[in-house]
Amino acid sequence: MKTLISTDTSCLVTNNVFDNYEISVFPLNVIIDGEEFLDGVTINQEELKQAMRANKSIKTSTPPLGSIIEYFENLFNKGYEHIIHFTISSKLSSMNSLFSKVAEENFKGKLTVIDSYSVSAPMLSCVFLAYESIKNGLTPEQVVDLVEKQKNDNSVFFIPENLTALKNGGRISPTIAVIGNIIGIKPVLILTDGQIEKTDTTRKMRATITEKISLLLQDYPVSDYDYSIINFDANEHHLSYIYDYCNNVLGDNRLIKGLIPINVCAHCGPGTIGVIATRKINGKSLKDYIEG
Repeated sequence: MKTLISTDTSCLVTNNVFDNYEISVFPLNVIIDGEEFLDGVTINQEELKQAMRANKSIKTSTPPLGSIIEYFENLFNKGYEHIIHFTISSKLSSMNSLFSKVAEENFKGKLTVIDSYSVSAPMLSCVFLAYESIKNGLTPEQVVDLVEKQKNDNSVFFIPENLTALKNGGRISPTIAVIGNIIGIKPVLILTDGQIEKTDTTRKMRATITEKISLLLQDYPVSDYDYSIINFDANEHHLSYIYDYCNNVLGDNRLIKGLIPINVCAHCGPGTIGVIATRKINGKSLKDYIEG
């Protein structure tokens, strides 16, 4: 059976990550002052940064049903008999329910939709695990079982520069945002069980990130896990300090440096830094896949 792996742009840590792979990507959208843009097609992170720094209205929304159907029809017309599609966590977005509805009503038995329960590098790891498994002859059903067993084996936390984007997205009140921004408090957010929760607050981003990486290494050793630092227009001095620290504790050339996906940037805002630990893919580093 000719099977294709598909995903959306919420897993991208670099823009060209799939250049050397037969993996299809559905671009998600972002709306700026009422105008819709497609991630990686009609907008990039730099343009989103400029819009957010200019305090423009930023929103995300679900794509039109017709565009999803057309996307999969075009892929099936290329000769694929089955498609496995990964979505951002169902607890962060309604994409999974929407794509599952399309699969049931339009491509039943031919399209399998998997809730990654994640975003960014952990989601990307699931995509490459499925890709490798299909290459090795596993059936779509076997791939689903394999991914389900591994998709929560990761750790994700991130710290935004300020509370403005979280306030604009309705995740915190305007009053809390104003007070927090004045006194310089930043939330430490984690992705757990597919959803984002606040676990702590900090005024010292660099110190908090390095302390938490040190703790992560106790449960997520570098022998079994890859570490990624992702950011959206973050302070260069912070990044340089964190990169140096990671190279010292992880070993040279082990760290994955990437960008935060655009549809996540729209909610966390410029200046955000994220730290991710993901299990290696059948013993192979995610960095090896990213670098092709």
